Amino acid sequence: MKLYRLGENELIQWVTRQIRTDRSVVRGIGDDCAVLRGTGRNLQLFACDMLVEGVHFRRRDPAGAVGWKALAVNVSDIAAMGGLPRHAVVSLGLPRQIPVSFVDGLYRGLCRCAKRYGVNLVGGDTVRAAQVVIDVAILGEVEKGRVVYRAGARVGDTLLVTGRLGGSLRSGRHLRFSPRVREARALTAQARLHAMMDLSDGLRQDLPRICQASGVGAVLEVTKIPRHAGCSIAQALTDGEDFELLIAAAGRDADRLLPWAKRNLPCGLHRIGTVVAAKPHSVVTLVAPKGTKIPSSLAGFQHF
Repeated sequence: MKLYRLGENELIQWVTRQIRTDRSVVRGIGDDCAVLRGTGRNLQLFACDMLVEGVHFRRRDPAGAVGWKALAVNVSDIAAMGGLPRHAVVSLGLPRQIPVSFVDGLYRGLCRCAKRYGVNLVGGDTVRAAQVVIDVAILGEVEKGRVVYRAGARVGDTLLVTGRLGGSLRSGRHLRFSPRVREARALTAQARLHAMMDLSDGLRQDLPRICQASGVGAVLEVTKIPRHAGCSIAQALTDGEDFELLIAAAGRDADRLLPWAKRNLPCGLHRIGTVVAAKPHSVVTLVAPKGTKIPSSLAGFQHF
């Protein structure tokens, strides 16, 4: 079987079945980060993300912006677990003919992001490659009582999202977004969130991941999805690389968080749907007022 027939989600499930871990692992494959036993009241968070030229950026993009993104996508994973980023290593695959100025710009962007979010860059590796590849691994930490997983959404929960969605590639926001670390920390200090993840592959692709991890379904009110100016409902659902937070919280907590967010979260917090009991062959149901145009085919980004 060819990989494109298997698909990304099935590949991850296949890999997961092959792996065994010891008691030092609290949560392995299946979340934005692995969760490891730490010391005292804290757990360790461990994640990695890879950027590949031609998939996640173009050579003509500003090198500093590419470097920022390479670390920021990892910081966003830490934020999605409610944690704080601490240390990172950076591995580069570089063509022999690439200008040194590109590598210099890349590291300037990495260092700018590291300074903004309090991350120490502590090592890595460099190898020759046919195209630019940037692989970052990151360590973070989170208090045991504040870690948030994908698996935890409950029937009756309210679905919330920070910020606005859609148009990330067209606008260039995919290279200059701000990971929602401060927002996640503030939200987890206000309420015990049931589930959370960051939106990298598009709401239509990522919401089912929370549902499947939690054994639930969801009703998504598409006209309530916050969109960037000029973006359609379809773009808000499928463009991806928004790196906003998707959250499931108890209804009473959501009712309290929404007015609180108006005063405390400049990016905003929006109610977009409800968690419901799982239904066969229908993980997420899209609902909209009569006359709203929703394309029949809505799939977020898929690598394979």
